[in-house]
Amino acid sequence: MIKSLIIISFLSFSLVPDVNSAEGGPCKDYGDCDQFKPDLNNMASLQRGVGTFMKYCYSCHSLKYSRWGRVANDLQIPEDIFFEYLVPDQNAGPFDLMVAPIHELEIDNAPPDLTLVARKRTSSWVYTYLRAFYDDSSTTYGSNNLVYPGVNMPNILAQIQGNQKLGCKEVPVLAKNGGEKRDEFGNTITKEKCGYLKHQDGSGLLNVEEFDEFIYDLTNFLTYVGEPSRAERERMGVYAIIFFIIFTFLSALLYREYQKDYH
Repeated sequence: MIKSLIIISFLSFSLVPDVNSAEGGPCKDYGDCDQFKPDLNNMASLQRGVGTFMKYCYSCHSLKYSRWGRVANDLQIPEDIFFEYLVPDQNAGPFDLMVAPIHELEIDNAPPDLTLVARKRTSSWVYTYLRAFYDDSSTTYGSNNLVYPGVNMPNILAQIQGNQKLGCKEVPVLAKNGGEKRDEFGNTITKEKCGYLKHQDGSGLLNVEEFDEFIYDLTNFLTYVGEPSRAERERMGVYAIIFFIIFTFLSALLYREYQKDYH
């Protein structure tokens, strides 16, 4: 009996989803994705994120599984302000879907909907992708991406981010055991490896740290859009775990009393 209760209690912990377990997957030529930890209770970040999305992304990308009113309410933005400053369609209502004008035209090869992109690709992938554009004159739009090589999308944030090019740097040569190779004097042996992003300081409206924060807010918003109830689910999950712990403890005490009477 006690063993069963312990197993149930353990499962209640193990079945609670780890919000970071799916983050940080491989990002193609970039390598491992940069870690992204969303903060869905940071209303300021989410509000900045929706502003960035509407200004730079909405002309091509929809959020067709979201509604204007739900986003305004969840992000604690008064509806009158939200519709006046963020919603371009004057005829849109709170219950209308966030469909971009380009998708209403039903054209072939339209840009993808981004409602579930953070759930499909992971938030870390989105965060890394948006920061991994670089200049490439051989492509149609003059830019490419290390995370998504050959992506058919211009770097719409190039003016904000600034110029970023591929460069080379010296990296340690690895031994078979995974450690760094060293010469007879104990110095690390290196080799030149190319394909690293190099940012030109002062070429954009924001520096590297400011741009990373800018993209963090946008990714944070896309993470929220992918699962609007996630913050509430995680909050309720804590109470559920506490309940199981108390229930397990009381059940164990009750079992002991039954055992005393039985013997």
